[in-house]
Amino acid sequence: MVLPGFVRALQVNIEDPFGFHSEEITAERIVELAERVHANTVIVFARDAWGRVFYGGSKLYPRHSRAALDVAELSRRLREKGIAMVAMAVHTANRYIYRLHPSWAQRNIEGEPIVLENIPLEERVRDPHWPQICPNSPAMEEFFIPEIMEVVEKVDPDAVHLDSFRYLPDISKACYCQYCRARFRRETGFDLPSRPNPEDEAYRLAWEWRYKVAAEAIKRLAEAARAVKPGVAIFYNNHPAGWAGRGNRILEAARDYIDAAYAEGTETDSRGPGFLTFITKLSKAIMGEGGRVLTTRNLFFFLRVPQSPPAPTIRQGIREIVAAGGEPVAVTFASQLFTDTRALDALAEVYEEIERVEDYLAAARPLRYLALAYSTFTHDWSLHPRPDYYIGEVLGLALMLMHHHIPWGMVVDRDLEDSGGLEGYRALVAGALGVLSDGAEERLREWVQGGGLLVATHQFGYMRRDFTYRHSLALDDAFGVCFEGVQKLGYLYYDLEAPGAYGEFWRGMPRYIPFGDHSTAFRRDRRDPMLGENVKILISSKCGATVRILASIRLARRAWGYEYTLGRSTPPPGPLTEMPGVTLNRYGDGATLYYSVRLGLHYDRLGHPDYADLLTRPLERLLPPPPVSAEAPDTVQVEPYTLEGGYLVHLVNHTYNQRFLDAPIGAARQPLPPFDPTYSIHPIRHVIRVPEVRLKFRVDPGSYVLRLPLRGVEERLRAEPGKPIEYTLSPLGEYELVALLPAQ
Repeated sequence: MVLPGFVRALQVNIEDPFGFHSEEITAERIVELAERVHANTVIVFARDAWGRVFYGGSKLYPRHSRAALDVAELSRRLREKGIAMVAMAVHTANRYIYRLHPSWAQRNIEGEPIVLENIPLEERVRDPHWPQICPNSPAMEEFFIPEIMEVVEKVDPDAVHLDSFRYLPDISKACYCQYCRARFRRETGFDLPSRPNPEDEAYRLAWEWRYKVAAEAIKRLAEAARAVKPGVAIFYNNHPAGWAGRGNRILEAARDYIDAAYAEGTETDSRGPGFLTFITKLSKAIMGEGGRVLTTRNLFFFLRVPQSPPAPTIRQGIREIVAAGGEPVAVTFASQLFTDTRALDALAEVYEEIERVEDYLAAARPLRYLALAYSTFTHDWSLHPRPDYYIGEVLGLALMLMHHHIPWGMVVDRDLEDSGGLEGYRALVAGALGVLSDGAEERLREWVQGGGLLVATHQFGYMRRDFTYRHSLALDDAFGVCFEGVQKLGYLYYDLEAPGAYGEFWRGMPRYIPFGDHSTAFRRDRRDPMLGENVKILISSKCGATVRILASIRLARRAWGYEYTLGRSTPPPGPLTEMPGVTLNRYGDGATLYYSVRLGLHYDRLGHPDYADLLTRPLERLLPPPPVSAEAPDTVQVEPYTLEGGYLVHLVNHTYNQRFLDAPIGAARQPLPPFDPTYSIHPIRHVIRVPEVRLKFRVDPGSYVLRLPLRGVEERLRAEPGKPIEYTLSPLGEYELVALLPAQ
């Protein structure tokens, strides 16, 4: 069989060296579980991290001595039920190979094995459980390629899931084994660098070379699997938020060899609403047009594998994945299946719900209105040792758009270089996109001249892909400004009412908006090094007549504040400068909007609505209204899609009754014991109903049918010329799906 048009997957993991409960997990039981939860796809290990297989007749590995599961039998049983089967093979870790050939393991620069397991900082790595095997070692030829061919031949899966090699470029995780050293020397003429230094050519080459090694390994494995079964699909786990997000470059390099990205969302319980949306849309953008993304939601409570979370945690996580355009994968482990199965009941409820509307979901296409840029090259090279600051900028902008119900998708580097990559989008928001190729700059210039709105923050395009500097912002002629460097001010203010500032966007907002925050490390500096940065610009004399200053820079009165927390607080506003903070310029038939600070990072860090208003108010004035809009609290996620000449809208209610994360304020001298533990993660317990959500559909005049397929409601509505169709949904519980289609 082929994979379903819309996957609802159940993943069952047996990940314990002693195989607890493995005698009771049989093919028959997994089939029963899949049917119970309305899954149409099952994902299981063909070989675990200890090098034991779950099928008979392997020429490579020993059979798991305690396991009753035979994945070949499972594959046959699932096929009889019309359920797809995905086998996990070539697992990222392999203790069996490590014990046979310790030299084949990935090893850090100190010669210590690189492991996937978490080991306390001061412990030595000895006889690890999950050592990473190097793809440059003989293991590739002697084990991994034969393994994937053996699995496809003996198990006959519909897809193979590769859990990646975790072959990473950062020196703290990079492999320096003898095979890597020899291959790098052979292919580049350089020795692997011994310290991180982006100005060292060998370091840059090694960084990019490691991505090439991983992508080539994926390609070879995919080719080997398809040599046995041409139609077998290949999934790859890029874990978009794991390992500093470095895996996204591997996915970008290997996307032509795989059929779907497996976006592991392990971190979601500690991140809150919007995280699953972000990693799903990011992975879809990297995969490209038509690429499929399978996003995970663990069925267990955060790091408490035998314990189920409250049911709304499961239901809302799955719904958020679907609303973002992903296909859900629910992950359970052996201990949970025999300790606490309450999560399965919640999964059954939400999967049955998806099953009823999957025809709508499979036919829907993303609505192109506003694009949010993400650059894997910027992530790697703009803030090289601190990629989290770049992620924070982009994620903060995404949350602004999500909270204000502005439809958004994501585009990546290649979309900016492709003349059709932004087709249909009205606006592009590029947050601190520091690396931009000359080709992308020219495509963007043409797009803005043709009527697009380009919004940029901080050091937009200051570096090219070849590591050379522009010594200006990219498209400086379109922005109408001259770049004069970056100021590390610590704290500053936007003055929205400064003389000459064009303030029509800011009515009702306070005059002064502070930027900067205290350092959470609080070791040598009281101030965060990135949040207080400001890009100094001047209005260009060539186009100064067309540039409007929307806000000016006002310095802080002191280096830090003495009120309240004595050194951690924000200082009051000080003298006004002539430096613009926000500028607007008309360029051709389009326009540009520029912010001199990392605006998104402030919203990601602090969540204050003033920062969101600085972005969304100009967008609402400069752009035509989207074809689908909503009046609802910012805790309601609104995700519109196009569907058969109409629209499909997901409404996910994130109005919850508790905090997700209690974060520490940071260290200081003369510390006292904490008042309470600073690490607190609380699951969703209840979803609070929203009295009503008002939707507006801007469609051509005519007759339409509005359906609520989960409620079984259908209404006929008519669109009059020049007037949108308005519909009030009352009330909104946890989730609703709304379809507006032309009447037949």
